[in-house]
Amino acid sequence: MSLAAAKEFLRLGTDVEDGLVARLIASARAQIEAASGLALVSRTCKRTWARWPWAIVAGGVRLGPGPAGALVSVARFDALGTQEEVSARFEIAGGKLRLRAGAALPGIAAGGRVEVTFEAGFGAPGSVPEDLQHAVKLYVQAAYLRGSERPLAGVPEDVQAILDARREWAI
Repeated sequence: MSLAAAKEFLRLGTDVEDGLVARLIASARAQIEAASGLALVSRTCKRTWARWPWAIVAGGVRLGPGPAGALVSVARFDALGTQEEVSARFEIAGGKLRLRAGAALPGIAAGGRVEVTFEAGFGAPGSVPEDLQHAVKLYVQAAYLRGSERPLAGVPEDVQAILDARREWAI
């Protein structure tokens, strides 16, 4: 969310509190991302495992924060740190890392690990869905009215309602 959009929502007509509002926007975005498991703006993320999650062979592993987009790399490391690129065996589909059809799951040696690097988020700040932009505005408003730069003790109820509407339920 832009500073101008936040100031309009707060009905601020001066630049006196621009620094405060900018910090509140950053705090709101961080708190909403933590509460929702989403990356609002695009960034590169990394997940590391000492062993493969069982779901990798059962439909795929959901990568968080979401939405997971492009796969950057999958690298396997042995106990000494020697790297082997195994990206060609994997793809991201529906926000999940999964094996490509016909590909074998590479083993992970004792003391080794696998690192998955991927792009997550909705894109530029203007590409964030409207409901999530509104959630950021509501959080900024609650923090601003409280009169403190410290993060709120929790996510305000109206913000949580927006996040709950986006939650995926597994049955």
